[in-house]
Amino acid sequence: MRILSVYYGHDASCTLLEDGQPVVVLEKERLTRTKHDQGMMDLDGILVDYGWEPETIDMIVINPWVRPTLDGKWWQWELQGDTYLKYPDYMLDGWKGAPEGRYSQHQIRLFGRWYDGYAVDHHLAHVAGALFASPFEEAGILTADGGGDYRMCALAYGSGNKIHEIEYGWGHEYKKMQLNIGSVWASIGEYNFGMKRLEGAGKLMGLASYGTAQDEIVAAIKQLMLYHPFAAFPSHKFGRPNDLSLKPEETFAQDVCTSLQKATTDYYHEAAQRMINWKPAKNLVMTGGCSMNCIANTAIHKSGFFDDTWVAAQPHDGGLSLGAALFVWHHVLGHPCKPSALSPYLGTDAGEISEEFIPEIIDFLEQGNSVGLCYGRAESGPRALGHRSILLDPRLADGKERLNDHVKQREWYRPFAPMVLGDWGVPSKFMSYIVPTDAEEIPAVTHVDGTSRPQIVGPGDDPFIVKLLTAWQDRTGCNVLLNTSFNCQEPLVDTVDQARATWQRTGLDVLVSPKGIETDKTG
Repeated sequence: MRILSVYYGHDASCTLLEDGQPVVVLEKERLTRTKHDQGMMDLDGILVDYGWEPETIDMIVINPWVRPTLDGKWWQWELQGDTYLKYPDYMLDGWKGAPEGRYSQHQIRLFGRWYDGYAVDHHLAHVAGALFASPFEEAGILTADGGGDYRMCALAYGSGNKIHEIEYGWGHEYKKMQLNIGSVWASIGEYNFGMKRLEGAGKLMGLASYGTAQDEIVAAIKQLMLYHPFAAFPSHKFGRPNDLSLKPEETFAQDVCTSLQKATTDYYHEAAQRMINWKPAKNLVMTGGCSMNCIANTAIHKSGFFDDTWVAAQPHDGGLSLGAALFVWHHVLGHPCKPSALSPYLGTDAGEISEEFIPEIIDFLEQGNSVGLCYGRAESGPRALGHRSILLDPRLADGKERLNDHVKQREWYRPFAPMVLGDWGVPSKFMSYIVPTDAEEIPAVTHVDGTSRPQIVGPGDDPFIVKLLTAWQDRTGCNVLLNTSFNCQEPLVDTVDQARATWQRTGLDVLVSPKGIETDKTG
């Protein structure tokens, strides 16, 4: 059975699912090279690339929310019947119940023909994508982001192939106001720091480690999250000039970011406690864009509330097409779900790479060179996990500055993550948690607060990465490599040609791909 699932909000994506297995998950930004791109994708071309014909598709799955694309044009689905957004209870405050009523069945027109199809609620798709891609048979699920289908967060419980119940709002849903963590991160980034709205949160998380949380600022931010999530932080109420702008170098600005992190972690703790009081579960899965917040994730993992926690590779909106497809396949159609962490390598295939390259890669790294890797299936999700990565020796004292200034061309305060061989005590397969690290031993990947956000690599993971890390450890005695996304102020590179273009226009030293090892940019 073939399912085509499409999400066309920001971070638009599509998933081709065959007999419950992803054939491919493609994010539009990787193809168009526009960050967080939205709107419909070239579905005709994608079907051709993966050998599908429109007549071989059995079902279409969508999110029905109508919105303008980046060119300002409105696009909406042609379908028969009202979607779940028209259900009488959909906007009720404090709604809780089975997910039936949060999705709807339709005839959907695409490729000039009508298909059986389903429309699936935004946070229900987040929930399903998290649970059905996790290693857990049963779990509570926590989701939060800047909003989708009029909801900003939800708790849910599922086991086997079913989502049994979902509750929106985390208990903060009243008078049409909801707790909105994600929009406050975006708003402070945009209005106070002058960042692009969808990129501010990731940057401010790095800056949050430089300051000190202040009780008064934390309280003000919590008010924003509950009542004014699309407003700037009111810095003028704290003795600042009427100009709301904040500069990363300022102590006050850093304290605002640290307080923003504290408010987020507090609400995560509250939601986790609500989860175990409502549906006691041994495990918790976290998802939605806010669950890219490694500090909050780690706080919940270490809280003792749950035996274990998990964050999928694609918790952001780019994972919604996959989540909606998995929801229909398992929950709606009733197919069993085997508890197993889904591979993150679901994107474009750049081709296989020879393990014979490993000794030469180790040579370059040991000489202090930065190495870009582009091979195999691209990572699905926001983190580079080895297939579209830039590597560097983490022991280099100037490694962070070199990469930020000459390769990534980004802010001075943003940290780099390690790729780690072994068990570091957190389930951080996809860089979703933090661990303490030693700045004297691995300064290039140790943040100012003495932590790192690792990608944990072990048996059963990508064989090339395991062998590369093993060879590096055998050569140097260090089981860590710096691993950052292969890009420069652009989406993650998708193809070898894109990787070569980024290598040529930046200070990246070495390019490794199925086509070989390249060091001469003049050729």
